[in-house]
Amino acid sequence: MLPPGDALNALTVGATHSDGLGEIEVPDTVWDITHPDAPAHYGSVGPGVDRSVKPDLHHSGGRALYTRPIVLPGQTDVAVGLARTAATGPGLQVAAPGRGGATNSTVFTNGTSNATALVTREASRLFDLLESDNRDPEDAPLPDPQYHPLLVRALLAHASSWGAWENSLRNDLGLHGQDARRQLTALLGYGRLDPSRLGEAASNRAVLIAGGQIARNERHTYSFPLPPSLRAKAEWHRFTITLAFMAPTVGQLTRYRSAKVYFSTPDTSLAGGDRTDAEHNAVRRGSLQHEIVQGTRSMSFVDGDVFPVHVECMDDAQRLRAGNTIRYALVVSAETAEQTSNTIHDEVRDRLRLRARERARGRIRPQ
Repeated sequence: MLPPGDALNALTVGATHSDGLGEIEVPDTVWDITHPDAPAHYGSVGPGVDRSVKPDLHHSGGRALYTRPIVLPGQTDVAVGLARTAATGPGLQVAAPGRGGATNSTVFTNGTSNATALVTREASRLFDLLESDNRDPEDAPLPDPQYHPLLVRALLAHASSWGAWENSLRNDLGLHGQDARRQLTALLGYGRLDPSRLGEAASNRAVLIAGGQIARNERHTYSFPLPPSLRAKAEWHRFTITLAFMAPTVGQLTRYRSAKVYFSTPDTSLAGGDRTDAEHNAVRRGSLQHEIVQGTRSMSFVDGDVFPVHVECMDDAQRLRAGNTIRYALVVSAETAEQTSNTIHDEVRDRLRLRARERARGRIRPQ
């Protein structure tokens, strides 16, 4: 379980049209054609292989301005090109080769490479956290380091969501009906990364992590203790489940994974909410599954009840041989607004500790 804070399959990163400069005065000679903090138009979009979710997530890649074209009478088609803003911005300020051997030169740039570099920095911070293992002695140990790469990937996605993007883009693009979520999934992936939620829980949020190895046709069930402070309250709450796995590959086939690992459809009735963000079919097609269930319906359960998460393994491109296993990492969290409850972390932790003590007593037999 992650401690509270103040508030390999590659991870693909999209860019947001944002930087740290805040509002800038845009001259009449250029266009700023994207809302700040919106998905950048210069980045590619999905879907990925077999209509899987790609890009996985978005992060700041720098703002881009475009030259305002001169439209002549009767002209219907015009070309729009990027403005030259390397010296003045906007964009992300990065190191650049200097003249005369200078070592302090910088320029302003934008792109998915910038976003990927910033996500890599966040990933490095997560590795430091996992390897330090600064946990309470009463808590269960963190998963073995062999699971850390997958845990980092899962934690990055776990801290991502569509947020306000969904309603904004539905209106801007005129998307309606059931097909809207599929189209938005290709554009947004699992959403925008929120670094403030990385590697930490909070008093109103409990985050559990696990790692395991699973064989074909096996099921592993994880039981997330339901916090009593959420019982019978018609207030906003959210459950988030993220699974990353290391799939054996089959290079000669279009379906490149020999097997796939996934968690079963979350119990939305027990969770008192509905699935949001990425389209439910797309999330199972890759090696990173991320689902959010949120709502304001009252949850009915008794003290001691759990929210189950079932992880399963099945053949995909070819049969997984007997005795072979697939490594995976799982991250599950529950949260609500601070004004609803600021004790969720402690409630879940106490129930996990009680469960661990009961198991320990069960292993001790009288002589």
